[in-house]
Amino acid sequence: MKRILIIALVALLVVTGSMFAYTFTTATATIGVTAPTSDFATITAGNVTAPSVFGKFSGTWPTGTLYTITPDTNYTGDLVITVYLVNAGELIRYYHHLNMKLEFLDSANTTADEQGEVQVLNLQNGQVQFTWANGTGTSPYKIQITGGSFRLHPFKTLTGGSYQPQIWAEITQR
Repeated sequence: MKRILIIALVALLVVTGSMFAYTFTTATATIGVTAPTSDFATITAGNVTAPSVFGKFSGTWPTGTLYTITPDTNYTGDLVITVYLVNAGELIRYYHHLNMKLEFLDSANTTADEQGEVQVLNLQNGQVQFTWANGTGTSPYKIQITGGSFRLHPFKTLTGGSYQPQIWAEITQR
C-alpha cells in the first residue's frame, strides 16, 4: 500500500510540475496603457557632435545644447529633469575617465535650476537631476554641456564599435 501511495505521489508531482513549467514559459499578460492628450513639457534633442576618439586619446567635450525643454503653457506645476548616461557599462571598458559638466539654463543663459549648481555626469555617477520651479526664468530651457573631459585607457586599443556616450533625458512632475 505504501508503494502505491509513493508512486501516486510521484506521478502527481510530475504532472503538476510539468503544468507549472509549461505555464511559466508560455503565460502572457496584457497591460493597458493610455497616453494623456497633452504633455506637460516638450523636449527636443540638440545637436552636439562628440569628438572622434581613437587609440589612447584625451580631450574635452564640445559645448552646446543637449536638449531644449519647453513647458506647456497650461502646466502650472514644477518639473524634475533627469539626465542619464545610459551606456556607462560599455564605456567604462574604454574610458579611464569621462566627465561632462551640465547646466540647466533658460533662454537668457541664466541658471534655471533651483539648486543653482552645475551637475557632473560621469562613469561613476550616471545620473544627474535638475529641478525647475514654474515661473523661474524664460522658456525655452536647455540642458547645456558646458565643459568636461575624457581620457581613454592607455592599455586599450579601440577597434570598431561606438565609444560615444549615449545621453537620455526624462522630464517628470515634481
